[in-house]
Amino acid sequence: MTVFAFQASCVVNRHPDGECHLVGFADHERDTKTYLMLQRSFEEDEQDVELGMNTYYVEWCGQERSGYGGVAKFTLKRGLAELTFRPEMAIALGGIKHLSIGFQLSADEWDALQEALKCIFFGSGCLEIADEKHQQ
Repeated sequence: MTVFAFQASCVVNRHPDGECHLVGFADHERDTKTYLMLQRSFEEDEQDVELGMNTYYVEWCGQERSGYGGVAKFTLKRGLAELTFRPEMAIALGGIKHLSIGFQLSADEWDALQEALKCIFFGSGCLEIADEKHQQ
């Protein structure tokens, strides 16, 4: 299992078409090579529950490295996101156990990122926002 770190020059906190909760961290706005995407539907249906998709979705640099749930801890600090993955998700993501993502945001973007992550991780118990000492 490995540890990986990168600087995100692009951070998005909403789906462009408004289809779901979405947060994305990417190395570049265009020609992205390294990224982490988190999604959660606005409402889960029976099929989501039956298929185990009634939680958040994690994608690391491509759909072939993705899955549902699996974040043991997501710590959000001003300018830094640190994730620790559960063993089964670490395997699904290509062996990454811990991920650190640096970023720079305006005050409004920071507030929007916090709110989006609260929606994505609602009820999971894995989100810790360092400035608030708030856990979701």
